[in-house]
Amino acid sequence: MYNAAKASGSLILNIKNRVAKQGPLKGQRHPYVYELVIALQRMGWRWIETYIWAKPNAVPGRFGPRTKDSFEYVYHFARGTRPYFDLNAVRIPYKADFAEIARRKLDKLGRRNTEAGFGRDRTKTYLLGGADPGNVVTVAQTYNQHRGVAHTAAMPEGLAEFFIRIASPEGGIVVDPFAGGGTTVVVARRLGRKAAGFEIHEPFVDESRRRIAENSASDIPGYILRVG
Repeated sequence: MYNAAKASGSLILNIKNRVAKQGPLKGQRHPYVYELVIALQRMGWRWIETYIWAKPNAVPGRFGPRTKDSFEYVYHFARGTRPYFDLNAVRIPYKADFAEIARRKLDKLGRRNTEAGFGRDRTKTYLLGGADPGNVVTVAQTYNQHRGVAHTAAMPEGLAEFFIRIASPEGGIVVDPFAGGGTTVVVARRLGRKAAGFEIHEPFVDESRRRIAENSASDIPGYILRVG
């Protein structure tokens, strides 16, 4: 994927650190996720951001002395220093009323910068039509997600849509090297991208082909955790 990506290309990785079932770390969260992030950096990928996929209706289970798994990590890596990134494609409507927007317009000290160089002039952000959604992406798991897709770990379409919109342009190329039931490919094609996927399990390949042919959409759209 690194060799195939353009300088403006990205790698989006959804992964969860599971509890070790055996070995010296048995019963603990295994650090393989963090080891993988470091390995990808050493390979040349630039670690841009860590997102949290929040699952408000996660399925309860037997997890020992811990609560149910209600989130997963989504990592954004980039090939080059200037990856394609369209924040406007995922902005959310402002909660502030017109009076508050007018007040912010008069704010002469609207810019809030950190020592790391982050910050925006909030007196101007209202002109962009919506707020920055932040890095917590809330997408519910649905009944149709599991019933309508013949896969053991079907991904909700809303999650794929968020990252396809933010990290690829219309007409761009989206490739899923772990295509599974074909969710990423189906959603990317629907959003006007050129999409392809790789999958080694033949039943999942058949399922992907069926969904691509039908352009099946059985999920409710995702939504982003609103900010103030």
